[in-house]
Amino acid sequence: MIYKKLLFTVFLALYTLIIPISSSAAPLPPKPLENVSDFIASVNASANNPASVSEAPVAAGLSAGGKAESEILLSVSVELSTDPGNPTGFAVRAARTNWFKAGDLTEATLRISNLRRELLGKYQAPTNRWGFGAISHDISITDVRQFISESRTLHTSQASYRNMWSRATALGQWGAGWGLEEFRLDSASDIAPFLKAYVANQGTHSHAVPILGYWVFDRRPSEVVLPQGHMDQANLEWGTGLGSIEYIKLDYYHESYFLLSPVVSAGFGLSLGHIKGIGRDYSPLTKRYFGGGTGSVRGYEAGAIGPVDSSGAVTGANNKTAVTTELLWNAFNIGPTPVILSTFYDWGRYTAADFSVTNGATASSYGLGVSLPLGFGLVRFSFAKPQNNELRTQNFQFEARASWK
Repeated sequence: MIYKKLLFTVFLALYTLIIPISSSAAPLPPKPLENVSDFIASVNASANNPASVSEAPVAAGLSAGGKAESEILLSVSVELSTDPGNPTGFAVRAARTNWFKAGDLTEATLRISNLRRELLGKYQAPTNRWGFGAISHDISITDVRQFISESRTLHTSQASYRNMWSRATALGQWGAGWGLEEFRLDSASDIAPFLKAYVANQGTHSHAVPILGYWVFDRRPSEVVLPQGHMDQANLEWGTGLGSIEYIKLDYYHESYFLLSPVVSAGFGLSLGHIKGIGRDYSPLTKRYFGGGTGSVRGYEAGAIGPVDSSGAVTGANNKTAVTTELLWNAFNIGPTPVILSTFYDWGRYTAADFSVTNGATASSYGLGVSLPLGFGLVRFSFAKPQNNELRTQNFQFEARASWK
Protein backbone atom coordinates (compact mmCIF):
# COMPACT_ATOMS: atom_id res chain seq x y z
CA MET A 1 0.00 0.00 0.00
CA ILE A 2 1.27 3.43 -0.91
CA TYR A 3 0.13 4.82 2.41
CA LYS A 4 2.69 2.69 4.22
CA LYS A 5 5.22 5.11 2.78
CA LEU A 6 3.73 7.69 5.11
CA LEU A 7 5.57 6.05 8.00
CA PHE A 8 8.86 6.72 6.29
CA THR A 9 7.97 10.28 5.33
CA VAL A 10 6.81 11.00 8.88
CA PHE A 11 10.19 9.77 10.11
CA LEU A 12 11.91 12.14 7.71
CA ALA A 13 9.67 14.99 8.83
CA LEU A 14 10.56 14.34 12.48
CA TYR A 15 14.20 14.27 11.48
CA THR A 16 13.88 17.75 10.00
CA LEU A 17 12.45 19.12 13.24
CA ILE A 18 15.36 18.02 15.40
CA ILE A 19 18.31 18.81 13.15
CA PRO A 20 20.04 22.04 14.21
CA ILE A 21 19.05 24.86 11.88
CA SER A 22 20.63 28.20 12.66
CA SER A 23 18.57 31.35 12.11
CA SER A 24 19.41 34.04 9.59
CA ALA A 25 17.66 36.95 7.95
CA ALA A 26 17.55 35.23 4.56
CA PRO A 27 14.12 34.83 2.97
CA LEU A 28 12.55 31.41 2.68
CA PRO A 29 12.47 29.67 -0.71
CA PRO A 30 9.58 30.03 -3.12
CA LYS A 31 7.26 27.14 -3.71
CA PRO A 32 8.66 25.18 -6.67
CA LEU A 33 6.58 25.02 -9.83
CA GLU A 34 3.83 22.47 -9.46
CA ASN A 35 3.99 19.33 -11.60
CA VAL A 36 1.73 20.03 -14.53
CA SER A 37 1.79 16.36 -15.43
CA ASP A 38 -1.49 15.97 -13.62
CA PHE A 39 -4.08 17.88 -15.53
CA ILE A 40 -5.62 19.45 -12.45
CA ALA A 41 -3.89 22.64 -13.49
CA SER A 42 -7.34 24.16 -13.65
CA VAL A 43 -7.60 23.86 -9.88
CA ASN A 44 -4.14 25.34 -9.54
CA ALA A 45 -4.28 27.89 -12.35
CA SER A 46 -1.85 30.10 -10.51
CA ALA A 47 0.73 27.38 -10.06
CA ASN A 48 2.94 29.12 -12.60
CA ASN A 49 3.14 32.08 -10.25
CA PRO A 50 5.05 30.57 -7.30
CA ALA A 51 4.58 32.41 -4.02
CA SER A 52 7.57 32.98 -1.81
CA VAL A 53 7.50 33.28 1.93
CA SER A 54 9.51 36.26 3.11
CA GLU A 55 10.69 37.60 6.42
CA ALA A 56 7.35 39.33 6.98
CA PRO A 57 6.05 36.73 9.48
CA VAL A 58 9.18 37.23 11.56
CA ALA A 59 8.94 41.01 11.59
CA ALA A 60 5.22 40.94 12.31
CA GLY A 61 5.70 38.49 15.14
CA LEU A 62 8.31 40.38 17.10
CA SER A 63 7.36 41.38 20.60
CA ALA A 64 8.58 44.48 22.40
CA GLY A 65 11.53 42.48 23.65
CA GLY A 66 12.56 41.52 20.13
CA LYS A 67 11.62 37.85 20.48
CA ALA A 68 9.71 36.21 17.64
CA GLU A 69 6.20 35.20 18.63
CA SER A 70 4.48 32.18 17.15
CA GLU A 71 1.47 32.84 14.93
CA ILE A 72 -1.19 30.31 13.97
CA LEU A 73 -3.29 30.48 10.81
CA LEU A 74 -6.25 28.26 9.95
CA SER A 75 -8.09 28.68 6.66
CA VAL A 76 -10.87 26.82 4.86
CA SER A 77 -11.38 27.14 1.10
CA VAL A 78 -14.16 26.05 -1.20
CA GLU A 79 -13.39 25.54 -4.89
CA LEU A 80 -15.99 25.41 -7.66
CA SER A 81 -15.32 24.75 -11.34
CA THR A 82 -16.76 23.40 -14.56
CA ASP A 83 -14.21 20.58 -14.78
CA PRO A 84 -16.03 17.39 -15.85
CA GLY A 85 -16.60 15.15 -12.85
CA ASN A 86 -14.91 17.61 -10.51
CA PRO A 87 -17.33 20.48 -9.82
CA THR A 88 -16.58 21.05 -6.16
CA GLY A 89 -13.76 20.70 -3.70
CA PHE A 90 -12.51 22.09 -0.44
CA ALA A 91 -9.19 22.59 1.30
CA VAL A 92 -8.17 23.07 4.93
CA ARG A 93 -4.81 24.63 5.74
CA ALA A 94 -3.19 25.04 9.15
CA ALA A 95 0.07 26.95 9.51
CA ARG A 96 2.26 28.08 12.35
CA THR A 97 5.20 30.50 12.14
CA ASN A 98 8.15 30.96 14.50
CA TRP A 99 7.44 27.60 16.14
CA PHE A 100 10.84 25.94 16.41
CA LYS A 101 13.00 28.76 15.04
CA ALA A 102 12.49 32.46 14.41
CA GLY A 103 11.31 32.77 10.81
CA ASP A 104 10.24 29.16 10.30
CA LEU A 105 6.93 27.96 8.86
CA THR A 106 5.14 24.70 9.55
CA GLU A 107 1.99 23.94 7.59
CA ALA A 108 -0.36 21.11 6.68
CA THR A 109 -2.95 21.16 3.89
CA LEU A 110 -5.75 18.73 3.12
CA ARG A 111 -7.48 19.14 -0.26
CA ILE A 112 -10.41 16.97 -1.31
CA SER A 113 -12.45 17.05 -4.52
CA ASN A 114 -14.29 14.48 -6.59
CA LEU A 115 -11.21 13.54 -8.60
CA ARG A 116 -8.37 14.49 -6.30
CA ARG A 117 -7.37 13.86 -2.70
CA GLU A 118 -4.19 15.41 -1.42
CA LEU A 119 -2.40 15.67 1.93
CA LEU A 120 0.58 18.04 2.10
CA GLY A 121 2.99 18.81 4.90
CA LYS A 122 5.80 21.36 4.91
CA TYR A 123 8.49 22.63 7.23
CA GLN A 124 10.79 25.43 6.10
CA ALA A 125 13.21 27.60 8.02
CA PRO A 126 16.17 29.95 7.63
CA THR A 127 19.66 28.48 7.68
CA ASN A 128 23.22 29.60 6.98
CA ARG A 129 24.73 26.24 6.12
CA TRP A 130 26.96 25.81 3.10
CA GLY A 131 26.05 29.22 1.71
CA PHE A 132 22.30 28.55 1.55
CA GLY A 133 19.72 30.85 3.10
CA ALA A 134 16.78 28.51 3.64
CA ILE A 135 15.82 24.85 3.86
CA SER A 136 12.44 23.22 3.25
CA HIS A 137 11.04 19.72 3.71
CA ASP A 138 7.83 18.60 2.01
CA ILE A 139 5.81 15.42 2.27
CA SER A 140 2.76 14.68 0.14
CA ILE A 141 0.26 11.90 -0.51
CA THR A 142 -2.00 12.29 -3.55
CA ASP A 143 -4.74 10.18 -5.09
CA VAL A 144 -5.81 11.42 -8.54
CA ARG A 145 -8.36 10.39 -11.14
CA GLN A 146 -8.28 12.07 -14.52
CA PHE A 147 -10.30 11.59 -17.68
CA ILE A 148 -8.34 10.11 -20.58
CA SER A 149 -11.49 9.83 -22.72
CA GLU A 150 -15.16 10.69 -22.45
CA SER A 151 -15.83 7.90 -19.96
CA ARG A 152 -12.51 6.38 -18.86
CA THR A 153 -10.42 7.70 -15.97
CA LEU A 154 -6.79 7.09 -15.13
CA HIS A 155 -6.37 6.47 -11.39
CA THR A 156 -2.90 7.02 -9.89
CA SER A 157 -1.46 7.51 -6.40
CA GLN A 158 1.80 9.03 -5.27
CA ALA A 159 3.67 9.56 -1.99
CA SER A 160 6.76 11.74 -1.86
CA TYR A 161 9.30 13.49 0.32
CA ARG A 162 11.41 16.42 -0.90
CA ASN A 163 14.29 18.26 0.74
CA MET A 164 15.23 21.61 -0.87
CA TRP A 165 18.00 24.09 -0.06
CA SER A 166 17.77 27.59 -1.53
CA ARG A 167 19.68 30.82 -1.80
CA ALA A 168 18.57 34.33 -2.76
CA THR A 169 20.78 36.35 -5.12
CA ALA A 170 20.49 39.54 -7.14
CA LEU A 171 19.39 37.41 -10.10
CA GLY A 172 16.66 35.55 -8.26
CA GLN A 173 16.41 32.52 -6.04
CA TRP A 174 17.88 29.18 -6.88
CA GLY A 175 17.75 25.89 -5.05
CA ALA A 176 18.80 22.26 -5.12
CA GLY A 177 17.73 19.14 -3.30
CA TRP A 178 16.63 15.54 -3.50
CA GLY A 179 13.56 13.45 -2.95
CA LEU A 180 11.93 10.05 -2.51
CA GLU A 181 8.81 9.17 -4.49
CA GLU A 182 6.53 6.16 -4.80
CA PHE A 183 4.07 5.82 -7.72
CA ARG A 184 1.15 3.43 -8.04
CA LEU A 185 -1.24 2.74 -10.90
CA ASP A 186 -4.65 1.92 -9.45
CA SER A 187 -6.59 1.65 -12.72
CA ALA A 188 -7.07 -1.72 -14.38
CA SER A 189 -4.51 -1.93 -17.15
CA ASP A 190 -7.12 -3.13 -19.66
CA ILE A 191 -8.95 0.22 -19.76
CA ALA A 192 -6.50 1.42 -22.45
CA PRO A 193 -3.89 -0.28 -24.67
CA PHE A 194 -1.11 2.10 -23.62
CA LEU A 195 -1.63 1.14 -19.96
CA LYS A 196 -1.19 -2.56 -20.79
CA ALA A 197 2.14 -1.84 -22.44
CA TYR A 198 3.20 0.47 -19.63
CA VAL A 199 2.43 -2.10 -16.91
CA ALA A 200 4.22 -4.84 -18.85
CA ASN A 201 7.43 -2.79 -18.70
CA GLN A 202 7.18 -0.76 -15.48
CA GLY A 203 4.65 -2.70 -13.39
CA THR A 204 1.92 -1.08 -11.33
CA HIS A 205 4.36 0.16 -8.66
CA SER A 206 7.58 2.10 -9.06
CA HIS A 207 9.75 4.39 -6.96
CA ALA A 208 12.18 7.17 -7.76
CA VAL A 209 15.03 9.01 -6.06
CA PRO A 210 15.18 12.34 -7.90
CA ILE A 211 17.81 15.07 -7.76
CA LEU A 212 16.06 18.46 -7.93
CA GLY A 213 16.96 22.00 -8.92
CA TYR A 214 15.11 25.23 -9.60
CA TRP A 215 15.62 28.91 -10.34
CA VAL A 216 13.06 31.72 -9.92
CA PHE A 217 13.53 35.35 -10.92
CA ASP A 218 10.38 37.31 -10.08
CA ARG A 219 10.23 41.02 -10.96
CA ARG A 220 6.49 41.52 -10.54
CA PRO A 221 5.16 44.13 -8.11
CA SER A 222 2.86 42.89 -5.38
CA GLU A 223 -0.58 44.16 -4.43
CA VAL A 224 -1.56 45.47 -7.86
CA VAL A 225 -4.95 45.11 -9.54
CA LEU A 226 -3.64 44.38 -13.05
CA PRO A 227 -0.68 42.03 -13.63
CA GLN A 228 2.58 43.71 -14.61
CA GLY A 229 6.29 42.92 -14.60
CA HIS A 230 8.22 39.80 -15.49
CA MET A 231 8.89 36.37 -14.03
CA ASP A 232 11.05 33.42 -15.04
CA GLN A 233 11.20 29.96 -13.52
CA ALA A 234 13.10 26.82 -14.47
CA ASN A 235 12.88 23.37 -12.88
CA LEU A 236 15.11 20.32 -13.24
CA GLU A 237 14.21 16.84 -12.00
CA TRP A 238 16.46 13.84 -12.58
CA GLY A 239 15.16 10.43 -11.48
CA THR A 240 18.44 8.68 -10.66
CA GLY A 241 19.40 5.03 -10.94
CA LEU A 242 18.79 4.61 -7.21
CA GLY A 243 15.09 4.20 -8.02
CA SER A 244 13.26 1.60 -10.07
CA ILE A 245 12.40 4.17 -12.74
CA GLU A 246 14.84 6.64 -14.28
CA TYR A 247 13.84 9.83 -16.09
CA ILE A 248 14.78 13.44 -16.77
CA LYS A 249 12.25 16.28 -16.57
CA LEU A 250 12.77 19.94 -17.51
CA ASP A 251 10.26 22.78 -17.16
CA TYR A 252 10.48 26.48 -17.95
CA TYR A 253 7.92 29.24 -17.52
CA HIS A 254 8.10 32.91 -18.50
CA GLU A 255 5.56 35.66 -17.90
CA SER A 256 5.66 39.30 -19.03
CA TYR A 257 2.93 41.90 -18.54
CA PHE A 258 3.07 45.57 -19.46
CA LEU A 259 0.91 48.36 -18.06
CA LEU A 260 -0.41 50.28 -21.07
CA SER A 261 -2.47 52.72 -19.00
CA PRO A 262 -3.68 52.88 -15.39
CA VAL A 263 -6.56 50.55 -16.29
CA VAL A 264 -5.14 48.43 -19.14
CA SER A 265 -2.35 45.87 -19.25
CA ALA A 266 -1.23 43.32 -21.84
CA GLY A 267 1.05 40.36 -21.66
CA PHE A 268 1.88 36.77 -22.42
CA GLY A 269 3.00 33.56 -20.78
CA LEU A 270 5.20 30.83 -22.23
CA SER A 271 5.36 27.32 -20.72
CA LEU A 272 7.78 24.65 -21.94
CA GLY A 273 8.16 21.13 -20.63
CA HIS A 274 10.03 17.94 -21.48
CA ILE A 275 10.19 14.54 -19.81
CA LYS A 276 11.93 11.41 -21.02
CA GLY A 277 12.51 7.96 -19.59
CA ILE A 278 16.15 6.91 -19.40
CA GLY A 279 17.29 3.60 -20.85
CA ARG A 280 14.45 1.10 -21.04
CA ASP A 281 12.21 3.07 -18.68
CA TYR A 282 9.20 5.07 -19.81
CA SER A 283 8.30 8.49 -18.48
CA PRO A 284 6.20 8.20 -15.27
CA LEU A 285 2.48 8.57 -15.90
CA THR A 286 2.09 11.01 -12.98
CA LYS A 287 4.62 13.42 -14.50
CA ARG A 288 3.42 13.60 -18.10
CA TYR A 289 1.70 16.65 -19.57
CA PHE A 290 -2.05 16.79 -20.12
CA GLY A 291 -3.33 19.98 -21.77
CA GLY A 292 -6.64 21.78 -21.51
CA GLY A 293 -8.59 23.63 -18.82
CA THR A 294 -8.57 27.06 -17.25
CA GLY A 295 -4.89 26.85 -16.33
CA SER A 296 -3.86 25.67 -19.78
CA VAL A 297 -5.52 26.07 -23.20
CA ARG A 298 -9.00 27.37 -22.43
CA GLY A 299 -12.00 26.07 -24.36
CA TYR A 300 -10.98 22.41 -23.93
CA GLU A 301 -11.73 19.99 -21.13
CA ALA A 302 -8.93 19.44 -18.63
CA GLY A 303 -6.70 16.65 -19.86
CA ALA A 304 -8.17 16.56 -23.37
CA ILE A 305 -5.08 17.69 -25.31
CA GLY A 306 -2.29 15.22 -26.01
CA PRO A 307 -1.25 12.11 -27.93
CA VAL A 308 -3.75 9.21 -28.00
CA ASP A 309 -3.41 5.44 -28.26
CA SER A 310 -5.30 3.12 -30.62
CA SER A 311 -8.44 3.36 -28.47
CA GLY A 312 -8.45 7.13 -28.45
CA ALA A 313 -7.31 7.45 -24.80
CA VAL A 314 -5.02 10.39 -24.04
CA THR A 315 -1.65 8.97 -22.98
CA GLY A 316 -0.08 12.14 -21.63
CA ALA A 317 2.68 13.92 -23.54
CA ASN A 318 6.44 14.01 -23.09
CA ASN A 319 6.76 17.50 -24.60
CA LYS A 320 4.72 20.61 -23.97
CA THR A 321 4.71 24.07 -25.53
CA ALA A 322 1.93 26.41 -24.42
CA VAL A 323 1.46 30.13 -25.01
CA THR A 324 -1.20 32.48 -23.73
CA THR A 325 -1.63 36.14 -24.66
CA GLU A 326 -4.20 38.47 -23.20
CA LEU A 327 -5.31 42.06 -22.90
CA LEU A 328 -6.83 43.04 -19.54
CA TRP A 329 -9.01 46.03 -18.73
CA ASN A 330 -10.10 47.18 -15.29
CA ALA A 331 -13.47 48.19 -16.69
CA PHE A 332 -15.13 49.43 -13.50
CA ASN A 333 -15.41 48.80 -9.78
CA ILE A 334 -18.31 47.46 -7.76
CA GLY A 335 -17.58 49.18 -4.47
CA PRO A 336 -13.99 48.17 -3.63
CA THR A 337 -14.08 45.22 -6.05
CA PRO A 338 -12.46 45.70 -9.48
CA VAL A 339 -14.14 44.00 -12.44
CA ILE A 340 -11.48 42.90 -14.92
CA LEU A 341 -12.44 42.08 -18.51
CA SER A 342 -10.01 40.34 -20.84
CA THR A 343 -9.60 39.04 -24.32
CA PHE A 344 -7.21 36.14 -24.85
CA TYR A 345 -5.63 33.77 -27.33
CA ASP A 346 -4.27 30.42 -26.11
CA TRP A 347 -2.17 27.93 -28.07
CA GLY A 348 -0.65 24.62 -27.03
CA ARG A 349 1.12 21.65 -28.57
CA TYR A 350 1.55 18.41 -26.63
CA THR A 351 3.65 15.80 -28.42
CA ALA A 352 5.45 12.46 -28.17
CA ALA A 353 4.43 9.69 -25.81
CA ASP A 354 5.14 6.01 -25.39
CA PHE A 355 2.60 3.72 -27.13
CA SER A 356 0.69 6.56 -28.81
CA VAL A 357 -0.54 6.23 -32.38
CA THR A 358 -0.40 9.99 -33.00
CA ASN A 359 2.60 12.24 -32.59
CA GLY A 360 0.55 14.65 -30.51
CA ALA A 361 -2.14 17.26 -30.58
CA THR A 362 -2.21 20.98 -31.25
CA ALA A 363 -5.04 23.16 -29.99
CA SER A 364 -5.83 26.85 -29.85
CA SER A 365 -8.67 29.08 -28.78
CA TYR A 366 -9.64 32.70 -28.40
CA GLY A 367 -12.28 34.34 -26.30
CA LEU A 368 -13.31 36.69 -23.51
CA GLY A 369 -12.80 36.47 -19.78
CA VAL A 370 -14.15 38.08 -16.62
CA SER A 371 -12.35 38.09 -13.27
CA LEU A 372 -13.75 39.27 -9.96
CA PRO A 373 -11.14 39.37 -7.18
CA LEU A 374 -13.61 39.50 -4.29
CA GLY A 375 -12.74 39.93 -0.65
CA PHE A 376 -13.36 36.23 0.07
CA GLY A 377 -11.63 34.86 -3.02
CA LEU A 378 -11.52 34.87 -6.81
CA VAL A 379 -14.24 34.24 -9.38
CA ARG A 380 -13.17 33.71 -12.98
CA PHE A 381 -15.22 33.07 -16.14
CA SER A 382 -14.01 32.40 -19.67
CA PHE A 383 -15.95 32.13 -22.93
CA ALA A 384 -13.70 30.48 -25.53
CA LYS A 385 -13.98 29.48 -29.16
CA PRO A 386 -11.86 26.31 -29.60
CA GLN A 387 -10.24 25.82 -32.99
CA ASN A 388 -9.79 22.02 -32.83
CA ASN A 389 -13.22 20.41 -32.58
CA GLU A 390 -11.79 16.90 -32.79
CA LEU A 391 -10.88 17.17 -29.10
CA ARG A 392 -13.20 17.33 -26.09
CA THR A 393 -14.22 20.97 -25.98
CA GLN A 394 -15.86 23.16 -23.35
CA ASN A 395 -16.74 26.68 -24.48
CA PHE A 396 -17.76 28.06 -21.08
CA GLN A 397 -15.45 27.53 -18.13
CA PHE A 398 -15.86 28.75 -14.59
CA GLU A 399 -13.63 28.74 -11.55
CA ALA A 400 -14.26 30.16 -8.09
CA ARG A 401 -12.32 30.03 -4.84
CA ALA A 402 -13.65 31.24 -1.52
CA SER A 403 -11.42 31.26 1.54
CA TRP A 404 -12.12 31.99 5.18
CA LYS A 405 -9.50 32.49 7.87
